[in-house]
Amino acid sequence: MEKRFCFSNKSVVEFCRATADDNPIHNPEIMHNQNKGVVVPGMLLFSSIASLLHELSNDYYNYFKLVFGNVVCTNEDVELKVTTNPNNKAEKFLQAINGHDLFSTKKERSYATNTSSPLTFELDGVTRTLKYNKKQLNVFRSISSCVNKTLSDFLFAIAYASAALFKAIREPITDVEVEINQLLDKNLNPKQVSPFYQDLEIYRPGGFEGLNSDGELQYNVNFQREVKNRLYSAKVACIHNGSVLYYSIYKLVAIPDKLILRMVKNLNATDKISTKTGY
Repeated sequence: MEKRFCFSNKSVVEFCRATADDNPIHNPEIMHNQNKGVVVPGMLLFSSIASLLHELSNDYYNYFKLVFGNVVCTNEDVELKVTTNPNNKAEKFLQAINGHDLFSTKKERSYATNTSSPLTFELDGVTRTLKYNKKQLNVFRSISSCVNKTLSDFLFAIAYASAALFKAIREPITDVEVEINQLLDKNLNPKQVSPFYQDLEIYRPGGFEGLNSDGELQYNVNFQREVKNRLYSAKVACIHNGSVLYYSIYKLVAIPDKLILRMVKNLNATDKISTKTGY
């Protein structure tokens, strides 16, 4: 099953407001000032694909492996696609195709499945609490085209984790968080690097029935150093009403800002006209 999408600047701005994602590569004003396109958040692409997967099978998959190989910009056509792994019928490949699959690398592909080997770990990190409201949930559901509220709320909690990760980096407590904070500090690090998701694993224990209209989500975050000043992992458990909504493991690589910008398309004439008329 497949669908074509073309995300607008406005939809990206609204999605980022709803999920508290202030990464500058999603900001039209900042990117256009550099003659660059606006990068569509990976979590918006994933949420849209997960919605497509549920529409196809009406099943709640409990494990996702996401691989981020490249970026797509607003005002570009991207084909979101779900296919069955020919070597494992239980696995569904998740694809975002724009000339090539953005959700794959030469070694790995993104997929969803129902696993009997749960991904769990001790909650020995630092817990950050993020409040949310009904408007955020509604905007998220609309932009991700998710008609199922329970699934949409689950996907929102995943997307909202990015804000918890950045909160941990900006307000560091552990030694590793301090190290990452200093690495990403543009005043301290002349190389100017930014965090970039390399891959993400998500496991859903089950039993989730959706979020209240207004409330809070707790994120237990445990950063680990893989390669100093280069590669880090983060174990993140999302807690809702005292129960773990999902477990996840992020791999984040520090990429020079110049390299990230080289991955992003330059503005074309149409983009420049749309910039003048607003987002």
